[in-house]
Amino acid sequence: MEGKICLITGANTGIGKATAEELARKGATILMVCRNSKKGKLAKAEIIKKTGNNQVNLYIADLSSFTSVREMAEQVISTYSRLDVLINNAGIFYTKFQLTEDGIERQFQVNHLSGFLLTHLLLPILKNAPAARIINVSSIGNYKGDIHFHDLNIEKSYSGLKAYRQSKLANVLFTYELARKLATTKITVNTLHPGVVGTQIGFANNRGLAAIVWWLGSPFMLSDAEGAATSIFLACSDDVKEVSGKYFERCKSKKSAEKSYDLSLANKLWGVSEKLCGIKKGI
Repeated sequence: MEGKICLITGANTGIGKATAEELARKGATILMVCRNSKKGKLAKAEIIKKTGNNQVNLYIADLSSFTSVREMAEQVISTYSRLDVLINNAGIFYTKFQLTEDGIERQFQVNHLSGFLLTHLLLPILKNAPAARIINVSSIGNYKGDIHFHDLNIEKSYSGLKAYRQSKLANVLFTYELARKLATTKITVNTLHPGVVGTQIGFANNRGLAAIVWWLGSPFMLSDAEGAATSIFLACSDDVKEVSGKYFERCKSKKSAEKSYDLSLANKLWGVSEKLCGIKKGI
Protein backbone atom coordinates (compact mmCIF):
# COMPACT_ATOMS: atom_id res chain seq x y z
CA MET A 1 0.00 0.00 0.00
CA GLU A 2 3.04 2.28 -0.24
CA GLY A 3 2.02 5.45 -2.03
CA LYS A 4 -1.71 4.70 -1.83
CA ILE A 5 -4.11 7.27 -0.35
CA CYS A 6 -6.94 5.81 1.74
CA LEU A 7 -9.89 7.60 3.32
CA ILE A 8 -11.79 5.88 6.13
CA THR A 9 -14.89 7.28 7.83
CA GLY A 10 -15.52 6.54 11.50
CA ALA A 11 -11.78 6.08 11.94
CA ASN A 12 -11.27 7.06 15.57
CA THR A 13 -12.68 3.89 17.13
CA GLY A 14 -13.66 0.27 16.53
CA ILE A 15 -13.35 -1.29 13.09
CA GLY A 16 -12.53 2.03 11.45
CA LYS A 17 -9.58 2.69 13.71
CA ALA A 18 -8.28 -0.87 13.32
CA THR A 19 -8.58 -0.52 9.54
CA ALA A 20 -6.76 2.81 9.53
CA GLU A 21 -3.99 1.44 11.74
CA GLU A 22 -3.33 -1.62 9.58
CA LEU A 23 -3.36 0.34 6.34
CA ALA A 24 -0.96 2.84 7.91
CA ARG A 25 1.25 -0.04 8.94
CA LYS A 26 1.29 -1.13 5.30
CA GLY A 27 2.58 2.30 4.29
CA ALA A 28 -0.54 4.02 3.00
CA THR A 29 -1.35 7.69 3.48
CA ILE A 30 -4.39 7.71 5.76
CA LEU A 31 -7.22 10.24 5.77
CA MET A 32 -9.16 9.68 8.97
CA VAL A 33 -12.68 11.09 9.02
CA CYS A 34 -13.98 11.51 12.57
CA ARG A 35 -16.86 13.39 14.19
CA ASN A 36 -15.12 14.25 17.46
CA SER A 37 -11.96 16.34 17.13
CA LYS A 38 -10.49 15.38 20.51
CA LYS A 39 -11.02 11.65 20.00
CA GLY A 40 -9.78 11.93 16.44
CA LYS A 41 -6.54 13.59 17.48
CA LEU A 42 -5.92 10.94 20.14
CA ALA A 43 -6.57 8.13 17.66
CA LYS A 44 -4.32 9.76 15.06
CA ALA A 45 -1.46 10.11 17.55
CA GLU A 46 -1.88 6.49 18.64
CA ILE A 47 -1.84 5.18 15.06
CA ILE A 48 1.28 7.19 14.22
CA LYS A 49 3.03 5.93 17.35
CA LYS A 50 2.11 2.29 16.73
CA THR A 51 2.92 2.21 13.02
CA GLY A 52 5.72 4.76 12.66
CA ASN A 53 3.80 6.19 9.70
CA ASN A 54 3.52 9.98 9.91
CA GLN A 55 1.27 10.19 6.86
CA VAL A 56 -1.92 10.09 8.92
CA ASN A 57 -4.24 13.05 8.48
CA LEU A 58 -7.41 13.97 10.32
CA TYR A 59 -10.63 15.42 8.89
CA ILE A 60 -13.58 16.35 11.06
CA ALA A 61 -17.10 15.74 9.79
CA ASP A 62 -20.50 15.05 11.30
CA LEU A 63 -22.13 12.48 9.03
CA SER A 64 -25.55 13.47 10.30
CA SER A 65 -25.10 16.77 8.43
CA PHE A 66 -24.92 17.02 4.64
CA THR A 67 -23.31 20.44 5.00
CA SER A 68 -20.53 18.96 7.14
CA VAL A 69 -19.95 16.12 4.65
CA ARG A 70 -19.70 18.57 1.76
CA GLU A 71 -17.27 20.80 3.65
CA MET A 72 -15.04 17.86 4.52
CA ALA A 73 -15.07 16.57 0.93
CA GLU A 74 -14.04 20.02 -0.31
CA GLN A 75 -11.10 20.01 2.11
CA VAL A 76 -9.96 16.59 0.87
CA ILE A 77 -10.29 17.53 -2.81
CA SER A 78 -8.39 20.79 -2.25
CA THR A 79 -5.47 18.79 -0.82
CA TYR A 80 -5.44 15.57 -2.85
CA SER A 81 -5.85 15.16 -6.59
CA ARG A 82 -6.14 11.38 -6.27
CA LEU A 83 -7.80 8.90 -3.91
CA ASP A 84 -7.02 5.19 -4.15
CA VAL A 85 -9.33 3.74 -1.50
CA LEU A 86 -12.57 5.03 0.00
CA ILE A 87 -13.95 3.04 2.91
CA ASN A 88 -17.42 4.13 3.99
CA ASN A 89 -17.11 2.53 7.40
CA ALA A 90 -18.93 4.85 9.81
CA GLY A 91 -22.13 3.44 11.25
CA ILE A 92 -24.48 3.99 14.18
CA PHE A 93 -27.33 2.20 15.91
CA TYR A 94 -30.06 4.03 17.84
CA THR A 95 -33.00 2.52 19.67
CA LYS A 96 -34.80 5.87 19.90
CA PHE A 97 -36.14 7.86 16.96
CA GLN A 98 -34.06 10.90 16.02
CA LEU A 99 -34.13 13.28 13.09
CA THR A 100 -31.02 15.03 11.79
CA GLU A 101 -30.78 18.72 10.97
CA ASP A 102 -31.68 17.70 7.40
CA GLY A 103 -34.96 16.16 8.60
CA ILE A 104 -33.91 12.55 7.99
CA GLU A 105 -33.91 9.58 10.38
CA ARG A 106 -30.42 9.55 11.85
CA GLN A 107 -29.42 5.96 11.03
CA PHE A 108 -30.52 6.25 7.40
CA GLN A 109 -28.53 9.44 6.94
CA VAL A 110 -25.35 8.41 8.77
CA ASN A 111 -25.25 4.78 7.64
CA HIS A 112 -26.36 5.25 4.03
CA LEU A 113 -26.99 8.74 2.69
CA SER A 114 -23.77 10.38 3.89
CA GLY A 115 -21.69 7.59 2.34
CA PHE A 116 -23.75 7.95 -0.84
CA LEU A 117 -23.10 11.69 -0.90
CA LEU A 118 -19.42 11.46 0.04
CA THR A 119 -18.79 8.88 -2.69
CA HIS A 120 -20.38 11.15 -5.29
CA LEU A 121 -18.34 14.13 -4.12
CA LEU A 122 -15.04 12.20 -4.18
CA LEU A 123 -15.61 10.43 -7.50
CA PRO A 124 -13.52 12.95 -9.47
CA ILE A 125 -10.37 12.15 -7.47
CA LEU A 126 -11.22 8.44 -7.29
CA LYS A 127 -11.30 8.45 -11.09
CA ASN A 128 -7.81 9.99 -11.08
CA ALA A 129 -6.37 6.90 -9.38
CA PRO A 130 -5.01 4.05 -11.53
CA ALA A 131 -7.47 1.56 -10.01
CA ALA A 132 -9.47 2.95 -7.10
CA ARG A 133 -11.49 0.84 -4.70
CA ILE A 134 -14.71 1.83 -2.93
CA ILE A 135 -15.68 -0.29 0.08
CA ASN A 136 -19.02 0.05 1.87
CA VAL A 137 -19.33 -1.54 5.30
CA SER A 138 -22.79 -3.08 5.61
CA SER A 139 -23.83 -5.82 8.04
CA ILE A 140 -25.75 -9.05 8.37
CA GLY A 141 -28.74 -6.78 9.00
CA ASN A 142 -29.18 -6.44 5.24
CA TYR A 143 -30.85 -9.87 5.11
CA LYS A 144 -33.87 -8.71 7.09
CA GLY A 145 -33.96 -5.17 5.78
CA ASP A 146 -36.65 -3.40 3.79
CA ILE A 147 -36.62 0.01 2.14
CA HIS A 148 -39.70 1.78 3.48
CA PHE A 149 -40.24 4.21 0.60
CA HIS A 150 -43.67 5.16 1.93
CA ASP A 151 -42.05 6.19 5.25
CA LEU A 152 -38.24 6.33 4.99
CA ASN A 153 -37.98 7.89 8.43
CA ILE A 154 -40.11 5.03 9.84
CA GLU A 155 -41.96 7.58 11.96
CA LYS A 156 -45.24 5.70 12.00
CA SER A 157 -43.88 2.56 13.68
CA TYR A 158 -40.30 3.31 14.63
CA SER A 159 -37.94 0.55 15.66
CA GLY A 160 -34.22 1.12 15.93
CA LEU A 161 -33.56 -2.35 14.55
CA LYS A 162 -35.93 -1.79 11.61
CA ALA A 163 -34.17 1.49 10.79
CA TYR A 164 -30.73 -0.13 11.11
CA ARG A 165 -31.67 -2.99 8.82
CA GLN A 166 -33.08 -0.56 6.26
CA SER A 167 -29.80 1.37 6.22
CA LYS A 168 -27.73 -1.79 5.85
CA LEU A 169 -29.80 -3.12 2.95
CA ALA A 170 -29.39 0.34 1.41
CA ASN A 171 -25.59 -0.06 1.66
CA VAL A 172 -25.73 -3.22 -0.43
CA LEU A 173 -28.21 -1.87 -2.99
CA PHE A 174 -26.05 1.25 -3.37
CA THR A 175 -22.91 -0.84 -3.82
CA TYR A 176 -24.36 -2.99 -6.57
CA GLU A 177 -25.91 -0.06 -8.44
CA LEU A 178 -22.71 1.99 -8.20
CA ALA A 179 -20.69 -0.98 -9.47
CA ARG A 180 -23.01 -1.19 -12.49
CA LYS A 181 -22.68 2.54 -13.18
CA LEU A 182 -18.87 2.40 -12.90
CA ALA A 183 -18.47 -0.82 -14.89
CA THR A 184 -16.62 0.94 -17.71
CA THR A 185 -14.11 2.55 -15.32
CA LYS A 186 -11.20 1.10 -13.36
CA ILE A 187 -13.00 1.69 -10.04
CA THR A 188 -14.26 -1.36 -8.14
CA VAL A 189 -17.07 -1.21 -5.58
CA ASN A 190 -17.72 -3.89 -2.95
CA THR A 191 -19.55 -4.26 0.34
CA LEU A 192 -19.13 -6.45 3.39
CA HIS A 193 -20.37 -7.76 6.70
CA PRO A 194 -17.46 -7.41 9.15
CA GLY A 195 -18.81 -10.05 11.51
CA VAL A 196 -20.39 -9.49 14.90
CA VAL A 197 -17.77 -7.25 16.45
CA GLY A 198 -17.69 -6.10 20.05
CA THR A 199 -17.56 -2.38 19.20
CA GLN A 200 -19.40 0.39 21.05
CA ILE A 201 -22.13 0.61 18.40
CA GLY A 202 -24.56 -1.40 20.53
CA PHE A 203 -24.45 0.83 23.59
CA ALA A 204 -22.72 4.08 22.60
CA ASN A 205 -26.03 5.82 21.86
CA ASN A 206 -28.43 3.53 23.66
CA ARG A 207 -29.71 2.58 27.08
CA GLY A 208 -31.95 -0.16 28.38
CA LEU A 209 -32.23 -3.77 27.31
CA ALA A 210 -30.51 -3.43 23.92
CA ALA A 211 -27.40 -1.92 25.50
CA ILE A 212 -27.33 -4.53 28.27
CA VAL A 213 -27.63 -7.44 25.84
CA TRP A 214 -24.86 -6.01 23.67
CA TRP A 215 -22.59 -5.42 26.66
CA LEU A 216 -23.11 -8.96 27.96
CA GLY A 217 -22.38 -10.46 24.55
CA SER A 218 -19.33 -8.32 23.77
CA PRO A 219 -16.74 -10.73 25.27
CA PHE A 220 -17.87 -13.40 22.81
CA MET A 221 -17.74 -11.17 19.73
CA LEU A 222 -14.90 -10.55 17.29
CA SER A 223 -12.16 -8.07 18.13
CA ASP A 224 -11.86 -4.78 16.25
CA ALA A 225 -8.87 -6.16 14.32
CA GLU A 226 -10.80 -9.29 13.35
CA GLY A 227 -13.74 -7.15 12.25
CA ALA A 228 -11.45 -4.96 10.13
CA ALA A 229 -9.92 -7.92 8.29
CA THR A 230 -12.39 -7.97 5.40
CA SER A 231 -12.18 -4.20 4.83
CA ILE A 232 -8.39 -4.48 4.74
CA PHE A 233 -8.58 -7.48 2.38
CA LEU A 234 -10.81 -5.55 -0.03
CA ALA A 235 -8.52 -2.51 0.15
CA CYS A 236 -5.26 -4.39 -0.42
CA SER A 237 -5.56 -7.85 -1.92
CA ASP A 238 -4.66 -8.55 -5.53
CA ASP A 239 -7.26 -11.33 -5.39
CA VAL A 240 -10.01 -8.71 -5.71
CA LYS A 241 -8.31 -6.09 -7.84
CA GLU A 242 -10.82 -6.61 -10.65
CA VAL A 243 -13.76 -7.81 -8.53
CA SER A 244 -16.71 -5.43 -8.27
CA GLY A 245 -20.33 -5.50 -7.16
CA LYS A 246 -19.88 -8.26 -4.58
CA TYR A 247 -20.75 -8.83 -0.92
CA PHE A 248 -18.07 -10.28 1.36
CA GLU A 249 -17.86 -11.87 4.78
CA ARG A 250 -14.64 -13.15 6.36
CA CYS A 251 -12.80 -12.22 3.15
CA LYS A 252 -15.01 -14.50 1.06
CA SER A 253 -17.66 -13.51 -1.46
CA LYS A 254 -21.16 -14.66 -0.56
CA LYS A 255 -24.76 -13.97 -1.44
CA SER A 256 -26.46 -10.97 0.18
CA ALA A 257 -30.19 -10.50 0.75
CA GLU A 258 -32.35 -11.68 -2.15
CA LYS A 259 -33.92 -8.23 -2.58
CA SER A 260 -30.47 -6.61 -2.84
CA TYR A 261 -30.32 -7.95 -6.42
CA ASP A 262 -33.59 -6.25 -7.40
CA LEU A 263 -32.61 -3.75 -10.13
CA SER A 264 -35.82 -1.75 -9.88
CA LEU A 265 -35.42 -1.44 -6.10
CA ALA A 266 -31.81 -0.29 -6.49
CA ASN A 267 -32.76 2.23 -9.15
CA LYS A 268 -35.59 3.64 -7.04
CA LEU A 269 -33.35 3.94 -3.97
CA TRP A 270 -30.69 5.66 -6.07
CA GLY A 271 -33.17 8.28 -7.26
CA VAL A 272 -34.51 8.92 -3.77
CA SER A 273 -30.97 9.14 -2.36
CA GLU A 274 -29.93 11.66 -5.00
CA LYS A 275 -32.95 13.81 -4.20
CA LEU A 276 -32.42 13.69 -0.43
CA CYS A 277 -28.70 14.48 -0.78
CA GLY A 278 -29.34 17.32 -3.22
CA ILE A 279 -27.30 15.71 -5.99
CA LYS A 280 -28.24 17.21 -9.34
CA LYS A 281 -25.51 15.70 -11.52
CA GLY A 282 -25.33 11.93 -11.95
CA ILE A 283 -22.31 9.65 -12.17
